[in-house]
Amino acid sequence: MNARWQQASILGGLVLALAWLRWQWPQSPALALAGVAALLLVPAWSITLQFLCLRAAPRDTAVPAVGTRALLRAWWAEVLLAYRIFGWRQPFRTHAIGDDVPHGQARTGVLLVHGYLCNRAFWQPWQRLLAACGIPCIAVTLEPVWGSIDDCVPVLDAAQRRMEQATGRPPVVIGHSMGGLVIRAWLRSRGALVCDGRGEAQAAQRLRALAAHVVTIGTPHQGTAMADVSRTANGRQMRRRSDWLLELARHEPQALAASMTCWYSNCDNLVFPASAATYPGADNRLVRDQAHVQMAFDLRLMLDCVARAQQA
Repeated sequence: MNARWQQASILGGLVLALAWLRWQWPQSPALALAGVAALLLVPAWSITLQFLCLRAAPRDTAVPAVGTRALLRAWWAEVLLAYRIFGWRQPFRTHAIGDDVPHGQARTGVLLVHGYLCNRAFWQPWQRLLAACGIPCIAVTLEPVWGSIDDCVPVLDAAQRRMEQATGRPPVVIGHSMGGLVIRAWLRSRGALVCDGRGEAQAAQRLRALAAHVVTIGTPHQGTAMADVSRTANGRQMRRRSDWLLELARHEPQALAASMTCWYSNCDNLVFPASAATYPGADNRLVRDQAHVQMAFDLRLMLDCVARAQQA
């Protein structure tokens, strides 16, 4: 389902572009080509609007300011990634790289959890790197696409149980964007939480039994201004100070912060202010001048996660 709606969007856009071209070409070739270009550039228009919103938003004084050149470089990188990921990899190459779960191998594996409107193909560069390093890996596809974040939990739970059964160890769990919130919701569903400060030791033990470490990349832990215009169930849950986010944080133990690394950017075009992607007390790490999707493929970030899995 996740890939099919993306295929339908792309193929529908191509059909519309060809129909416009056939209709307008006899009257005005220039207008016909301009209309086709406008349709093909929809992803670029969308990302441009996101960057304009980022630029217009009040500056987050907790992070370094972004210069104009850095902003333009991040915009260009994000546009190229949009066509590569949303225009090809996710719609048509969803299962090009399978999960790598060798049974009986006592090595810590990695679970990869994508974000909003993505699927498992988002992680293909990670899958190749992890395979080259001999690290077991499962990349999930979260569904329903526009349902509640809580509805995605069973998919992640099944993947975690599968990895732990194969390796005998809890995995490192890595989430991009909304995927980080799915991880937190999953931990809550497995009882890795306390309601007061008296059970922190037990909470830490439960967390370690489920995940060797949690890594989030551009996750709106404190919501994002961009979600204020969303009308989908999971989009509304990512609004700033949403009831869902407040309820999630209310029951989380302090031990979670000690088990979490959060990567965030001062140039994130979907999660801003930038500090909204940090988690109180966690190992919060700034990736300078990189956009929302671009940040997920930062080599330093990827290698840090590989090293963490190797050492777990």
